[in-house]
Amino acid sequence: MKKWLKILLITLGVIVVVIVGILFYSISSIDKTPYFESEYYANTIEKLNKVIADREKANGKLQAGFAKVSITPTIVQGIENPDKGEFNSIKLSGFGDGKIATGVHDSIFTKAIAINVDGNIVVLVSSDLLLMPPEVAEKVGNNIENKSDINRKQIFFGATHTHASIGNSIPGFVGKQFGGEYQQGVVNWLSKRITNVILKAVADIKPAKFASSYIHAPNLVRNRIIGKTGRLNDKFTILSFKQDSGRSAVIGIFAAHPVSIGSWNDKFSGSYPGYFQRAMEINGTSMAMFYAGTTGSHSNKGEGDKFEKAKFIGETLADSARIALNKMQYADSVHFSFIASEIETPKLQAIYIADDLRLSPQVGHKLMPEIRATYVQSFRLSNFIWMAMPYELSGEYAIDLKNALELKGYNSTFTSFNGQYLGYVVPAKYYYYDTYEARLMGWYGPSMGDYLMELNYLMADSLIGGKL
Repeated sequence: MKKWLKILLITLGVIVVVIVGILFYSISSIDKTPYFESEYYANTIEKLNKVIADREKANGKLQAGFAKVSITPTIVQGIENPDKGEFNSIKLSGFGDGKIATGVHDSIFTKAIAINVDGNIVVLVSSDLLLMPPEVAEKVGNNIENKSDINRKQIFFGATHTHASIGNSIPGFVGKQFGGEYQQGVVNWLSKRITNVILKAVADIKPAKFASSYIHAPNLVRNRIIGKTGRLNDKFTILSFKQDSGRSAVIGIFAAHPVSIGSWNDKFSGSYPGYFQRAMEINGTSMAMFYAGTTGSHSNKGEGDKFEKAKFIGETLADSARIALNKMQYADSVHFSFIASEIETPKLQAIYIADDLRLSPQVGHKLMPEIRATYVQSFRLSNFIWMAMPYELSGEYAIDLKNALELKGYNSTFTSFNGQYLGYVVPAKYYYYDTYEARLMGWYGPSMGDYLMELNYLMADSLIGGKL
């Protein structure tokens, strides 16, 4: 009896040790170290300061080129041909319970505007996708560097954030949950199409003029974290380029999440950004683009339901944009400078376990997509400042910097999905709040937002030549 009791106790002891070991390996406490005392902060600031010191500035005549390429896949039976965009199965991305696409409600595109001032070029490229998949961004960057004098840092990627577009393009467990099984053929095809649109835009560069403006659209956006008591970034930013030849391009940037088309849908669609772009192009704009703005805390609102709601939001924005365009003052001589710097991040602290506990970084990295080169980017075009980010920033964070820039005479915008994805970035006051944005999508701890906003302020200060 004593022998069996001893064996039982040893067995239980081993089980306890194994369980404790698994928990120790799998779970870690939240890192509350002040970000400005961290190694990642010191390294990032050193890199950014060097980029700022070495950046080129240009004053000269503006040139711009526009291009548009379809990325609407074809669903086929039998043998697929990824090189032609023909696939047996594509999951619509954005929802864990999203459906397999059965057809097309409205076509989806990738669009680009190339800007050139005295030989200094950046390319703005936004696609009707949930986000810009990192694997696609990396391939496009390599393709462009091999086929032109443009490098990855000069490409300002973005996405409309439609939740009714191409999935199957992000590897790993999390990528599969939101977009289906990874398909290399999808990534290769998208990369070729986006490479093509960039090269076409660069080839189209011609003398042009530029203007920007914004309107308030509080009837189309809401703070989805805390509701009516939350701060709201309701500015719809509009950029306009006109070539001397007569062709025109318009960019709209807005913070409202395009989720009026939900997981019930099984058709490709550009959602409300698609309706905005089509309405602009039908009414005289040669090409209209859309970038998702500070979507990290904001959702949409409007009349109707499902596709009718998407149509209402998109066409209302287009109506407002056309009014704003009539009041814009254009310039063909501009000041231009841009910044693109690689950043380091805090350790991964994803997947909520308890208020102060998350999955350990080593387990989290097995579930999340591999983090590749991650950039913050910005440029100044006369009195306009653009910030491009590898995450979904809360609209509440953007308000203060936008207002500070406006007091100095600058219009500005923040866009998400610039080629990497670091989740949602919301104010620290919400970090322990029981919300999707903070608990499920806040991946890098409570200091992430303040850290990244310091980088944004540093870039803005440099671009305007002063302190905000």
